[in-house]
Amino acid sequence: MINIREATKADLDVLREIGCETYQEHFSDIWSLSGMQDFLNQDFSPNLLGKSLESSACHLWLIASNESDRVVGFAKVNWSTPAPLTGELGAELQKIYFLKSEAGRGYGKQLLHFICSRARERGERLLWLDVLKTNSNARRFYEGFGFQEIGEIPFKTDLVEIGMVAMACELSR
Repeated sequence: MINIREATKADLDVLREIGCETYQEHFSDIWSLSGMQDFLNQDFSPNLLGKSLESSACHLWLIASNESDRVVGFAKVNWSTPAPLTGELGAELQKIYFLKSEAGRGYGKQLLHFICSRARERGERLLWLDVLKTNSNARRFYEGFGFQEIGEIPFKTDLVEIGMVAMACELSR
């Protein structure tokens, strides 16, 4: 069981740390060392992260902690964002990452259920995301949750052109 709470500006350093650590754990094979560092410096820059944390009307940042109160994962949701290819407005699950050491404990399901509930409370009718084409485990996880593929979108790093699969799930009331 995890504890899920909404992040605030006071959590900026914790989010930067867990964000950089989990992203490197999961995606270091698709970036060069300098490319990865450039991406992380931009994606988790204190300035941009701080502004995003202050924009709770547009974004929801969540922190997941285990029973020992150790931060093990996080998520970022963007409200009322057009889905790729269809343009349908919905909640975008932009980030949901856990430490590799915490895999297989059901934490992802717990956090995704929490996100779906929050999105429904806000009146969002769709939850969408994109996932690397090569990440078949994540795709199966989302399919098991009711997500369906809506198409492919381009994505490349400084090393590879890899592509993403856009997926969406209708949120029932």
